Amino acid sequence: MNYDRTAIFKQYLSHDEVNQYLTDLVQNYANKVEIFTRASSYEGREIQTVRISSDVQRKKTGRFCVLIDAGIHAREWITISVALYVVHQLVERDAINSRVLRNFDWIVLPLLNPDGYEYSRQHNKMWRKTRRPLGVSRCVGVDCNRNFNVSWGIGTPRSCSLLYRGERPFSEQETCNLRDILRRLRPNCQFYLSLHSYARAILYPRAYSRTLPYNWKNQHEVAQAGANAILRATGLKYRCGSASSFLNIAVGGSSIDYAHDIEKVPFALVMEIASKGFHAPETNIARICDETWIGIQAMVMQVAISPKISFTRSKTTL
Repeated sequence: MNYDRTAIFKQYLSHDEVNQYLTDLVQNYANKVEIFTRASSYEGREIQTVRISSDVQRKKTGRFCVLIDAGIHAREWITISVALYVVHQLVERDAINSRVLRNFDWIVLPLLNPDGYEYSRQHNKMWRKTRRPLGVSRCVGVDCNRNFNVSWGIGTPRSCSLLYRGERPFSEQETCNLRDILRRLRPNCQFYLSLHSYARAILYPRAYSRTLPYNWKNQHEVAQAGANAILRATGLKYRCGSASSFLNIAVGGSSIDYAHDIEKVPFALVMEIASKGFHAPETNIARICDETWIGIQAMVMQVAISPKISFTRSKTTL
């Protein structure tokens, strides 16, 4: 495939171009990055997840890891660009960013919902869901961020709604893929970050209840570290708090609640990227990516020094 690799943060890439960029990195930086998992979407598109490490050839590691996903909602294009920018910084600018590679391996899923993303790009920019037909209802798609098996019943049962939860938890291949990655990373995953847009907020569990998790203060510290770093560098102010308080409504089946409550990931946050819309002008992509990366680095560093984290060796195989 021919694409302008020098312009990847000046335009929104197609699904094929995203995968080609990841493939190119694996070929050119085999000691730093590998394809961690491959999965398929409903329409048969390959979903690639990469692992980035200071020594990626080690299969057994005692190091904890960070998991980042993007594109769970099809219309949130800027999140895919930010996820790729994270990969770019860690792989192609690792000398500058060595401190954030010191304590963690990074697992990045840049495009969780490729079918919805391509439909959004080509047909309906505001499309949010997957693209699986829903049978007799003649509606299409499920909101992946309502499809995890944590308080799933709170979600809307209306199949034509953009917020449709699905017929059952994990009805979508795309959410099953993230579930399988989280299970594979047990117990080493210490920080899960799901990228969304565009509310300019950093949120932690729970989305389904106003009842806060036991370690909410530590999670708030991580969110606030990211917000403070962005404020100092750019003047942009991010709000921090629990997802239910921010949304002012209970949301079942979210990925952060699943990661925290079911998979026991200590820190599970949503970052609502400040992009002034789901489809920021392409001239703003690089700036938004750089601003967001500042916050992500600060959050990871805060996780690393959290008193709730014990950096002991694990026998988990990545």
